[in-house]
Amino acid sequence: MTDPSRTGAALSMICSVTGVTGWIWDPDSWQEWSIRLLRQQYGADNVFKVPDQDGGDLGIECFTRSGIVYQCYCPENPDLAPRALYENHRNKITADIKKFIGNKDELIRLLRSVKIRSWILFTPRHESYRAVQHCADKAALVRAANLPYVTADFIVDVHELADYKESAEILNRGPVLPAPVRIPATVPRQSADGIDFRLVNSPLISKMDEKLAKIPQLVNAEKRATFRGNLLGSHLAGEGLLDRYLESIPEVHQQILDCIESVERGLLLAYGPGDLPHKVLGGVVDEVRERVEQVVPGIARSNAESIAYMAVVEWLQLCPLDFEEAG
Repeated sequence: MTDPSRTGAALSMICSVTGVTGWIWDPDSWQEWSIRLLRQQYGADNVFKVPDQDGGDLGIECFTRSGIVYQCYCPENPDLAPRALYENHRNKITADIKKFIGNKDELIRLLRSVKIRSWILFTPRHESYRAVQHCADKAALVRAANLPYVTADFIVDVHELADYKESAEILNRGPVLPAPVRIPATVPRQSADGIDFRLVNSPLISKMDEKLAKIPQLVNAEKRATFRGNLLGSHLAGEGLLDRYLESIPEVHQQILDCIESVERGLLLAYGPGDLPHKVLGGVVDEVRERVEQVVPGIARSNAESIAYMAVVEWLQLCPLDFEEAG
């Protein structure tokens, strides 16, 4: 069994190496976490990842709309002395700048109109002036190649984790939100076919309408149709938001689904005889919204509500949520 005191000492040492998170970095975890960090730094919609599973990464890990290329690199040994660390960085820069120049045709297709002004080696630690000198040599080599996807003042540099301390701290508190997901989504009033949601009907909507009719405030058919239309519009908006999460930040998409499933499991026990229908409905919406806001800090309140209403619509249609008859 490992001595806990030795384990704690090792963790403490590595924390001082990484400087921000206390993470025990390895090359794969560093690459994954770095992409998330850079999306926090620049906005998730402004950073484009370049996967390397199909023929390599072309000498870049990701690039930004503003023309910055990042190659994320963590040595196998986190405790290298400064000279050995420099040699690792030097060799990595040399190899990847060669690919950055040599993969000209592929990079033209990849970058399109983006002109690269900086190529950055992003690494946990950077401790040698020799690396800066090597970067200057390689930048001159790239500029001399007259590549159509770089600017005339192109540079190569090394950045370390401490340079992104603020973004790292924010990232540790919650997920990265693509800018459009932070903006309140529009709740549609019509179906994709242009039909007013108040007039849309189906067996599932009829089932939902039967349940809504048990709420005293919605006994009036016209008021109920308006409320039902609002629910259906919010349902569509919530589905759209989840689709965008799935595309941009799938881990958050899964966290939201887990929240919804957790609330659903507790529905049968959370409410019972004597609970007013409108209080039950409002309570369920609030519970889902609050859970979503907890796992997705920074989400627009209206977006969290749309996701909550999306869940409620499905529960009203598929039986987990019901009310006592209005009396």
